Amino acid sequence: MDLLASPVLIGASLLVIGFITGLSGALIPGPMLAYVLADTLKKGALSGPLTVLGHISVELLLILALVLGLGITSYFLEFKSLVYVVGGIALVLMSVTTIRSVRGTSEDASIAVRGSALRWRGFRYAYHSSVAGGILFTAFNPAFIPWWVTIGYPLLLQGFEWLALAGIALVSIGHFMSDLTWYSFVSYSFSRGERFLVGKRYELIMLGLALFVITLGVFFFIKGVTGLV
Repeated sequence: MDLLASPVLIGASLLVIGFITGLSGALIPGPMLAYVLADTLKKGALSGPLTVLGHISVELLLILALVLGLGITSYFLEFKSLVYVVGGIALVLMSVTTIRSVRGTSEDASIAVRGSALRWRGFRYAYHSSVAGGILFTAFNPAFIPWWVTIGYPLLLQGFEWLALAGIALVSIGHFMSDLTWYSFVSYSFSRGERFLVGKRYELIMLGLALFVITLGVFFFIKGVTGLV
């Protein structure tokens, strides 16, 4: 069997693509990160993984809607070139924005997120479950749907083209693993009082992830353009 055509190698590649692309978005400070930090102050290191369970449940429903609701065998194949072009542009723009904003801002991000976490700490939650918090901060995040339509959808399409439904599942699992890994690390580190959103290490990680996503975006764009011609 040709090594490059091995389903195992292809599947591993899809897991890595889903993981790194998801991680590049997860590392950018946002509302759910502030919630996890605030919740960690009350519940400890388990807050991160519990919140991600709620986050994943919403993402899973959206993935099923994209795959089943739009018709995987017809919609994917009919509009795949356009999906790749839009997704490639979105990936590059997201990465360029990350590169421009990350340099020298990790300290400010840490202060801002910690400040938000302290404000959340004094808030009386209507739901006392970390899982419910993950659901709420995902479902009502204005960037959630646009990200999946412009970036997540091309990733699912790539998985489908390589390994059909199994490919979609592997890309999704890789994405879920990135969220679970990052927010578990955040919650564990914050519960121990460690500083993780500061310094050159954070900047280098973000820059490395952004470069990977730019490469993936260029690949998608070229693939889509050549399909339109």
